[in-house]
Amino acid sequence: MKLIIGGAYQGKLTYAVKKFSLDSKDIFDFAGGYPEGQYACYTHFEQLTRRAALSRQPFDSFIDDFPGMAFNSIVISREIGCGVVPMDADERFWREYHGMALSALARNAESVTRIFCGIPEVLK
Repeated sequence: MKLIIGGAYQGKLTYAVKKFSLDSKDIFDFAGGYPEGQYACYTHFEQLTRRAALSRQPFDSFIDDFPGMAFNSIVISREIGCGVVPMDADERFWREYHGMALSALARNAESVTRIFCGIPEVLK
């Protein structure tokens, strides 16, 4: 798996499409739900962690069931832990859950790239 992270609107998907020659049929957007089948690229991973965290899905089962871990896919996610800590307990819980999920993906990833202002920085 290849993990691409960065802030909102930094060019993560644009980078992935160009680097890996993706087209729309290769990409699944978690903002629309949960995939049926396998895709080359999964985007908006933070939407998936948000639903899992707010439903209090146990973290271990979430990571074990994540389809992007099953084959050589690309996972794109927004970083959400670098800003102001939310006052709402559920929002803080999601922030921690998402951070743990990204850490687990990064440990298992073949590569990790951070995109900042459209510029890739290879972390792993």
